[in-house]
Amino acid sequence: MTQWEPTVKKLGDGEAPVTDERDRLRKGRSLFREGRHDEARREFEALLAGNPKAIGAHLGIGLVMLREDHPQEALARFVEARTLDPLSPRAYVLEGQALLQLGHFEPAIMAFRNALNLDPKSVRAMVGLGQALLRQQRSEEALSLLQAALRYEPRKVLPRLLIAEIYREQGRLEAATAELRLALEIEPGHIRAAIPLARLRVAANDRDEAERVLRAALSRVPEESAAPMRLGRAALEVELYAVAEDAMLAALRHNPGQTAIRLNLVEVLLASGKLEDAERHARELPQGGQTASLVHKLLGDIHLRRKQFRLAVEEYRATVLHLPDNEQLLGELERELAASGETADWEELAEALQPSVADRVAGETRRIRQNRRDRR
Repeated sequence: MTQWEPTVKKLGDGEAPVTDERDRLRKGRSLFREGRHDEARREFEALLAGNPKAIGAHLGIGLVMLREDHPQEALARFVEARTLDPLSPRAYVLEGQALLQLGHFEPAIMAFRNALNLDPKSVRAMVGLGQALLRQQRSEEALSLLQAALRYEPRKVLPRLLIAEIYREQGRLEAATAELRLALEIEPGHIRAAIPLARLRVAANDRDEAERVLRAALSRVPEESAAPMRLGRAALEVELYAVAEDAMLAALRHNPGQTAIRLNLVEVLLASGKLEDAERHARELPQGGQTASLVHKLLGDIHLRRKQFRLAVEEYRATVLHLPDNEQLLGELERELAASGETADWEELAEALQPSVADRVAGETRRIRQNRRDRR
């Protein structure tokens, strides 16, 4: 009987790095799922340094860039991956998502169709194509694709959200409500399902369900995320002030120094009539910088609600002084004050000023937000 003898084989130079590449790719993906984007990107870049044709690394870096709202940089990575492997449905899907985020709808549609040509059962491609068609107001085509996606993956939440949006735009409010409720059964507390469902229930005069939906979502979202503030803004819009206050306070507990959260909290407290709390939080806000006009406007609103009309006028004047291109509005205000002299009707002045000041501040706030988005 021949005795078996073990042998040791030395791997060739090209074999060992394969395992290393796979390990790096696996580690990078794991870090990305954990939200550790910088570390994930470093792993993907290290992989590319050793192998510039590593498709998974290009896709990984692209996903990091897309998640961090840099769609143009992400697109370049996805195109590179697609060029390296023209038969990769995933590369086309991700290319389509980046194009969609950039607002390039026709190229996005082409990318998603290419993915479906390679893999007719790709749910991500169906949903992406549905989104692109929806952005072009091609609702029926989008609806057909999204319903097809659900036949393959009934527990997918995003197509249900998009279908609900289509139904709402078509006036089919009960059908939209049913889809959003199903989405919340699948993923309880999903913020993108909870907010539109709450709006629909308020419109249907069912404020109790709207409050339950928003509170259920608030109980599940992490305080350190942006979700509590989004829920608070949504609750403020539908005048569910108690929910809005709880959401803003939850956000503030984790980020006590974030000006935007405290500004929103002041708005909520003002709307609900808690003027002392509103003023206390307003006084903690920075009085200079880009938010100065909004802070003075809120203080003016607080004084107006208290019928402290002269103080309201003075805060509105301070608001105008902090706005750019304020010459016309400031000139009108100063002429009005000069003409009134000591006999000024402060109540009439305050109530006349409030809407115009509010409009100017809202416009300036939109401009600042757009500038921030443009700098990303």
